[in-house]
Amino acid sequence: MLSLEQLSQIVKVHLGLYNYSEGIQYSCKWDISESALGGRGLFATEDIASGEVLFVDRPLIRGPRITAPRGCTVCGRLLNSDTFFKCHKCSCLLCSEECQDSATHNEDCAIVSGWNNKVPIEEVDDILLSRALTPIRALLLNEDQKLLMAALQAHILPQHGSEIRDLIKYFHIPEEATQLLTLACCALDTNAFQIATAYGKKEVSMRGLYPVSGLMNHNCVPNTRYSYNGDNQMTVKAVKPIRAGAEIFTCYTGTLWGTPSRRMYLYKTKHFLCQCDRCADPTERGTLLAALKCFSAECPGSLLPTQPLKLSSPWQCLQCGLRVPNKNICVLQNALGNLMSTLDFENVDQLENFLVHRIDKYVPKTNQIVVDLQCRLIWEIGDKEGLQWHELSESRLSLKENLCRGTLRTVAALGVGDAHLRGLLLYHLHAALAERARRFPDLYEELKTEIECTIEQAFNILQGDISAPPDLELRHQYLGPGCDKPHQERFFILDA
Repeated sequence: MLSLEQLSQIVKVHLGLYNYSEGIQYSCKWDISESALGGRGLFATEDIASGEVLFVDRPLIRGPRITAPRGCTVCGRLLNSDTFFKCHKCSCLLCSEECQDSATHNEDCAIVSGWNNKVPIEEVDDILLSRALTPIRALLLNEDQKLLMAALQAHILPQHGSEIRDLIKYFHIPEEATQLLTLACCALDTNAFQIATAYGKKEVSMRGLYPVSGLMNHNCVPNTRYSYNGDNQMTVKAVKPIRAGAEIFTCYTGTLWGTPSRRMYLYKTKHFLCQCDRCADPTERGTLLAALKCFSAECPGSLLPTQPLKLSSPWQCLQCGLRVPNKNICVLQNALGNLMSTLDFENVDQLENFLVHRIDKYVPKTNQIVVDLQCRLIWEIGDKEGLQWHELSESRLSLKENLCRGTLRTVAALGVGDAHLRGLLLYHLHAALAERARRFPDLYEELKTEIECTIEQAFNILQGDISAPPDLELRHQYLGPGCDKPHQERFFILDA
């Protein structure tokens, strides 16, 4: 186990904060210390302002996520045509000769084809190979990088590393390599981040082992956010002021999940139960994201756990006081999960009908299921084929605007600051308002301030992010504050 001093030194080298040849150390406003949550964490050494960049991390290893669909192991193109083929040397899935001849594939192929196979290479399971590809790439790390990976917390329960145990059914892998691959799997399961893709692009979902970001502990209301650029670098910024001495947090779950969902996910995947202030608050800062309808037919109230930090807690109605055993709540939650599984999430008409006319029969409008449906519709309306801005009915345009405003209120109540989610919601609200002003020029002066304010805030949050909408900068230039172009010229970007 590396000491804190040794780990800090390796981290500084990894981030480029230490120059070996010139002996220069660049300063940063945080350090690595022991955390009260267990293990190590990052702590502010100086006051950090909202929006300030804390560091820019890069992955030690990256590759397809375990749950990713089949696709090219080099470019990530999804398997949707007959152009895909297996490499005849290593059985990795590829989409073109260009990808086959790439440096990435040559490195992967050299490793896999260097092992003696136990079955004919064409019989090797390409899905398993894709799942194992990220840890396989750990064999390319230098000694310092291996030390850094080994210094990260890693789960050691039996379920971790299963892809390597499955892989050795196909290959004779040396014992030393097997140990490193298993360590990489455990480190990935504990610390990996899903890498964002370009806005609207459909490709294999990737994960990366970002070692400095992996040192951040979890909080359900984090004080940082992260974004990715085209080179898979992760930029971590403060979303609110961080006082000197305070721990720097990220979030391992969905921001808009209710407390039971977040805590169960963390327990199953990260093996701990969060005890943060948000988890301890039954109302989750008044958002009621986990609330269920009261079991009494005459009561319009909402049920919430009486002791949210206890998995077996009974639930109680805020209005009539009815108490419901936890086992009854679990039955209802499972039924709701089954109900949601019947929806076609690609069918906007079905989702809209379910949200507007059916969902409130089952859960309060504050519930995370409702909020999730709201977000799915927000992302689709205005962007999806057949639902482009100029094709929207007035009712759908109003629905989009209202959904954006409602979800933004929930995000604000949670106190997550300038989170990535807030940036996207502001962009979509701006787009809905701009479309209304395009249709009805007489309304522009009335909407102008909000159109400019929303795109300005969205731009400040999302600029440089690979997942940002492609017209973000153009909208900011023509519809943001300070543009002195006439109305018609401002809105030509929407006409286009």
